[in-house]
Amino acid sequence: MVVKEMPLHENLSMETRHGNSLPMPATSSGTTPTTTFTSTGKRYSISVTTAALLASFFVCSLLAVGFIVYNFATCAELDAGGDIVCTSVHLRNSKHSHGAEDGPKYDQDVRLPRSIQPIKYNITLEPQMSGNFTFTGSVQIRVLVLEDCYNITMHAEDLNITRNDLAVYRTLANGNMDELVPTSLRIRKHYLVGSKQFFVIELYDKLKSGSEYVVHISFAGIIKDSLQGFYRSSYEVHNETRWVASTQFQATDARRAFPCFDEPALKANFTMHIARPRHLTTISNMPIVYSNNHETLPNYVWDHFAESVPMSTYLVAYAISDFTHISSGNFSVWARADAIKSAEYALSVGPKILDFLQSFFGIAFPLPKIDMIALPEFQAGAMENWGLITFRETAMLFDKGVATASNKQRVASVVGHELAHQWFGNLVTPSWWSDIWLNEGFASYMEYLTANAVAPEWKLLDEFVVNELQTVFQLDALTTTHKISQEVGNPQEIFELFDRISYAKGSTVIRMMSHFLTDAVFRGGLSKYLSEMAYKSATQDDLWRFLTDEAKTSGLLDSSTSVKAIMDTWTLQAGYPMLKISRHPNSDAVRLEQVRFSYGNRSKSDDRPLWWIPITYTTDTELNFENTRPTTWIPRTKTYELENRYLSTAKWFIFNIQQTGYYRVNYDLDNWRAVTQHLMDAAHFTQIAPANRAQLIDDVMNLARGYHLSYDTAMNLTRYLAYETNHVPWKAANTNFNFIDSMFANSGDYDLLKNYLLKLLRKVYNEVEDKDSQGDNENIPMLLKRSEVLSMACHLGHQPCISESTKQFQNWVQSPNPDAYNPINPNMRGIVYCAAIQYGTEYEWDFTFERYLKTSVPAEKELLLNGLGCSKEPWLLHRYLRRGIAGQHIRKQDVFRVFAAVSNTVVGQKIAFDYLRNNWQEINTYMGSQISNIHTLLKFASKRMNSKFQLAELEEFVRDSHWVYNRTIQQIMEQVEINVDWMNRNYKSIVKWLQREAGTTQTQTT
Repeated sequence: MVVKEMPLHENLSMETRHGNSLPMPATSSGTTPTTTFTSTGKRYSISVTTAALLASFFVCSLLAVGFIVYNFATCAELDAGGDIVCTSVHLRNSKHSHGAEDGPKYDQDVRLPRSIQPIKYNITLEPQMSGNFTFTGSVQIRVLVLEDCYNITMHAEDLNITRNDLAVYRTLANGNMDELVPTSLRIRKHYLVGSKQFFVIELYDKLKSGSEYVVHISFAGIIKDSLQGFYRSSYEVHNETRWVASTQFQATDARRAFPCFDEPALKANFTMHIARPRHLTTISNMPIVYSNNHETLPNYVWDHFAESVPMSTYLVAYAISDFTHISSGNFSVWARADAIKSAEYALSVGPKILDFLQSFFGIAFPLPKIDMIALPEFQAGAMENWGLITFRETAMLFDKGVATASNKQRVASVVGHELAHQWFGNLVTPSWWSDIWLNEGFASYMEYLTANAVAPEWKLLDEFVVNELQTVFQLDALTTTHKISQEVGNPQEIFELFDRISYAKGSTVIRMMSHFLTDAVFRGGLSKYLSEMAYKSATQDDLWRFLTDEAKTSGLLDSSTSVKAIMDTWTLQAGYPMLKISRHPNSDAVRLEQVRFSYGNRSKSDDRPLWWIPITYTTDTELNFENTRPTTWIPRTKTYELENRYLSTAKWFIFNIQQTGYYRVNYDLDNWRAVTQHLMDAAHFTQIAPANRAQLIDDVMNLARGYHLSYDTAMNLTRYLAYETNHVPWKAANTNFNFIDSMFANSGDYDLLKNYLLKLLRKVYNEVEDKDSQGDNENIPMLLKRSEVLSMACHLGHQPCISESTKQFQNWVQSPNPDAYNPINPNMRGIVYCAAIQYGTEYEWDFTFERYLKTSVPAEKELLLNGLGCSKEPWLLHRYLRRGIAGQHIRKQDVFRVFAAVSNTVVGQKIAFDYLRNNWQEINTYMGSQISNIHTLLKFASKRMNSKFQLAELEEFVRDSHWVYNRTIQQIMEQVEINVDWMNRNYKSIVKWLQREAGTTQTQTT
């Protein structure tokens, strides 16, 4: 899955029929009269005898039942046997004291018993695509009993399940679902365990080990608008609302659509039968085998799909819509009729990427078809459902002439990410969510390889270090980070694992491994792993075993070393090392020392992990930035003496070639000075590879940020940027200066920083401005660089940039039909919109919002939403937040984008925080009562906080909200604490450096 992307750059520059029928169980014997009552529009029956018995016990049990309902459910029913059956469970957040040492207090025993193994599901669904948006269905699950037991435990959540249509049957010897023992087993009771989202069937009859049974369950639910489970979304065509029903099950939401064994290791085959209105279309993981008319609804049709290969429940998918599609062989893309042309690019790159992956892994794609569908509302970026990949529209649709170069790159990358999952995640699945990084890390790494395969001219591999490695470095430096392979239990903990650690750090350590193993060994091991573990679940140890075998066969590893020994130090320990390198006087040795990197020595005194570190380096005489095979290794030891006469006598050296290793490097001051001096040589600084220039910038700025060296050393190195024109180092610089910019923004010394950065930008600004006149719209690296540089310049108040932007915006305003024609270059629109609104009035804001309402191009909508957050007018920002949260023409999926856009400015940060503090419960209800959504909004609103007063406000808000003090909250608090500390310890030293630099510049110009 591609998680929902950061809505803004974090830089200065502004993701049936009823199948095989079963005999229904008898609900009573003989002709016992029944008493009927109605609940939530449904009719239920209980016997008169049972009703009388219940009445006699009603008073004495009232308090007990009330207590159970309050703590575990919002509704309860009595089944035909008189048992309490919760039909809809809504979990409540536990309230705990505010303190990191407490941690989240969850019931960790949330795993299903291993006494039952699902084999096949036969699922029938009948959704109502209008009106009350309900669905009914039934599931027959064939299971194998692995040990004698008296109950069947699976998952169900937000479903109505009644005793009247629940049965368990023995299979006959030949095991067909059609051929069952005609008498069902006697059910003692069934119930939900709300805290674990379990559905339990207790039997009088023993289930015997080695035997197979079929469980039949009928159920009903609501197609909500919560963007999870089986949900609905809509779009407009000529003022007519069109509805789409689709699924998002990862990680634990298949249970909201049908009762199931909802854990990744419990794979089974699925056969789907789905009813739909005749004018709509249904697609699912597998192709349709046949369709036939509905028995009772004349305008409905049943679609019957082929049986799937064994797969996990979270990969089941289906979508019902009036969309159209275009195809290339068995590869199809689906979208709104008026957007299908924008899907042509995805269709052009999809089959090419699929061919590349089949060749790379040496394993053919196992399904008969692939569908990709662009949904009008989708909270994540995309989801890799096997054979039916679902996308947010902006992640799949590219409208040439309207969308930007980065949109095109994004589509290719996300398609590559999701197609890579068809092997890593779908064919071989993690045994439990603790190893979800195997899915997301590999897919995140492969998206760079696949994009490079279809568009090598983009040079996307060069950007890996600034897009992935350097961005996750900041998160992973916190003491509240987590291991890549992290034990989790409940759904909230599982959700938290879908973060930058699993995606970016996971991809980074995989990239590191591919370099030290070599490409041939890496691919050979992967191919064997995928082949041997196909249709099974695996742990990271399984992968290490296959890679070790391949490495030893090739002679790359000796008998005393294993991939597991090396990689466990990276996946089973949090954080990452800083490598301190110093020369020994009068010696040929260079001393290497590893310590865990942190900001401000915040690591606990007893937290001193050690890693196996692959060592690569070059010198001023070698200048070899191509060889990324390790020259040596630092074993799991704190210090290491590297004997190399050429290294010890070099003028300067650089370690970690191409930044393939996941570690920072801190040199002695002499080496930092020598490297800086070489960078300041305008004729020769490009002898250092762009990735390593980016590495030097990111390392030196973060080493200073963490008090491991002075800001004088760091800022001195950045002076070379006055000569730099390559996009990759500038992106690293932009990220780091953005942090300082956010810390300085409310200070009286901001002009010093602004003037220094504008001086550095002068050369590259003139270059990209000249490129605009040449109309080079196919050079994507240049377009991306131009967008980033101009965005920085406008943000910093560079008058030529602002004047040009506002001029272009006014040309658009004055055009006869601004909805039909936008004269602004698509790659510059984000910059122009922001500048025009920042320096404009209510008129510019309203004009932009009106264009947002009128356009149907998803990428354009995102640019307009980003721009609307740039206003300096508090009342406009308040109005914008209200419209976003109230759903006034802004999709629920875009609430995060609205909130991030407002939070990203000096004025907006305070407004966003206050709005969240005063309205978080209303927002939570609107967003679907997932507290993680509120935590995401709080992360945006707190990012720029840097004073003790703001920290106290944040602490008070968190404490008064009574939230579980989970990892996300801990990280938010720690980041603000780091900002406060940074202001106290670093702000004045940077001001003094900037004053000296300004004085030197003034002297040179007079």
